[in-house]
Amino acid sequence: MKVKFIGHSGFFVDLPEMSLLFDYYKGELPEADPEKPLFIFVSHAHEDHYTGKIFTYLDRTEDVTFFLSDDIPESSVPERARGHVRFVGPDSAAAVSRLVEDPAAGRKRGRTILELHTYRSTDEGVAFLVDAGDVRIYHAGDLNDWHWDEEDQAFNREQREGYTAALRKIAYLVKKDSHVPDLAFIPLDSRLGEFFWMGMDEYMKAVGAAHVFPMHLFGDPSVIGRMRSMPCAAEYADRILGTGTAGEEFDL
Repeated sequence: MKVKFIGHSGFFVDLPEMSLLFDYYKGELPEADPEKPLFIFVSHAHEDHYTGKIFTYLDRTEDVTFFLSDDIPESSVPERARGHVRFVGPDSAAAVSRLVEDPAAGRKRGRTILELHTYRSTDEGVAFLVDAGDVRIYHAGDLNDWHWDEEDQAFNREQREGYTAALRKIAYLVKKDSHVPDLAFIPLDSRLGEFFWMGMDEYMKAVGAAHVFPMHLFGDPSVIGRMRSMPCAAEYADRILGTGTAGEEFDL
């Protein structure tokens, strides 16, 4: 598979059978193969995660499905795109099937090509756990342990509890399926000061991933190197990929 970091929380994942776009909001839209299904995910309505520009993919191909968090106003979706949109709320599931040739039966059969589970964010919207063929992808959106110095203890405790509850649900499904995510896109936000590392570390300890990509950097990619050097990250530092440079691509 190929992974492209578009910027901020935006990623493009190209697989042999399909392509997936997560939380694009600015920059050049990645080229998608019109011969493959394209799935576009938007975790919430914040302007650094969502733009109507994503609907221009319909100028290139009709095989596009948009999974939009249900906090996004339906009025922001162009009329021509509405038949391609599925709104999803927290703690829900969805699936996409296609008719494929079954040589043994001599006819086409329905096959599930994508499954989706969502989790309630500790900010707005949802996080996504996507099974795309044999590949499992986690995109956190704004689900994180948001520990802010300027907030009181009750707020930060509520954030930690909400994050822990979501991770417990994700870990349960991962353990049940015996399939740790192949890719995980996780916030690593320097605005949290000395607490910038907590959300990623909690996720990796509770769930894990073969490859983890820091995102939501807010212009400070130095947190990636700082994260790799944290003693708590010793067990997974070599799985943290990227430099935080927009346009960076990975062949995995």
